[in-house]
Amino acid sequence: MLTRKKIPEQVKMGGLALWFLLIFSLCFGQEEPNDSTVFKALPLAYYTPETRIAFEGFAFYSYYSEGSKRKSNVRLFATYTQNRQYIFILPWQIYTADDRYFLNGSLDYRKFPEYYYGIGNDTQEKNRALYEFSAFTINSKSYLKLENDTYMGFALQGQWLMPEFTENEPIFDDIDSTNGRNGYNYLSLGPSFMWDRRDHILSPSEGSFLEFTPTFGFGHSDQEAIYFGLASLDVRDYWKLGEKSTWANQFVAQFSMGEVPYRVLPTLGGPFLHRGYYQGRFRDKHLMILQSEFRQHVIGRFGVVAFASAGRVYSTVRTELTRDIHLAAGGGIRFRISKNDRTNVRFDYSLTPDSSGFYIYFAESF
Repeated sequence: MLTRKKIPEQVKMGGLALWFLLIFSLCFGQEEPNDSTVFKALPLAYYTPETRIAFEGFAFYSYYSEGSKRKSNVRLFATYTQNRQYIFILPWQIYTADDRYFLNGSLDYRKFPEYYYGIGNDTQEKNRALYEFSAFTINSKSYLKLENDTYMGFALQGQWLMPEFTENEPIFDDIDSTNGRNGYNYLSLGPSFMWDRRDHILSPSEGSFLEFTPTFGFGHSDQEAIYFGLASLDVRDYWKLGEKSTWANQFVAQFSMGEVPYRVLPTLGGPFLHRGYYQGRFRDKHLMILQSEFRQHVIGRFGVVAFASAGRVYSTVRTELTRDIHLAAGGGIRFRISKNDRTNVRFDYSLTPDSSGFYIYFAESF
């Protein structure tokens, strides 16, 4: 767990990362003054509670397809962290000509030691245990535009994971052969509906967004066949309060049924959902979370934000929804990586009742 005593190390890392950004965003990459196309390739340093200090090679390419009103982007991250983690991620958000199709997805490989806290809403920080895993994950949503910013499409997700658990760890009693103790692989498929009126994919300042995706998964866990269902609802709204201010809000609900692999269960924490909590701090069959953030451009490429979130996980939907809610709040700095694209790198610090987190990350959390 991060504590306040570790903040000097985090702030030092934040300064180093910002220095990298300032120098290399000015020296490397291609930008035409009268063109919206942006290509950047630069080394970065960042910090999250899950990785500690991380060094990363980063490439970013953004452009408009012919007749498209929305900007497409493709990114590549190759990372090695202070926790001896290897991460390779290739995410994309691509609009084809005239916004006819929208392709959203990622390829992800990681070899990762991480903390496991158990399943449930009442797990204790002191009971965490360390284990390692290797995983390859594919996420893909392919949409066809219907009308009025409405899209209908097909979702695909698959994962191969091999964990290495320490022997005789009581915390791992809730992981068995049916949910991934000796590794698992699966493929999930289903329809996806999206309504998207955001003005920018990675750093929106106005508009609304709604996505609903139910999927059916099948695969193997320790040679046993597994079948499960997942459904996610993501609703966002961005209110422009002035020339330079935005109030952003997000509600996320996730539901599951069947023999869901333990690392596929709905999860709170990390750089996107509930900053301040370690990613995987709370996980269970179902999840609900509400996040709110005020964003203010200050000067040049710099901006500031203040945010708060509330959420919890549930073993059953019959649970009283408003009991034992986990809270978090914090603030941060934004740095725009390009004059021709308003995508930001964010520097966020968040506090919770039992932990804190410092994050340096590409693009807004929502």
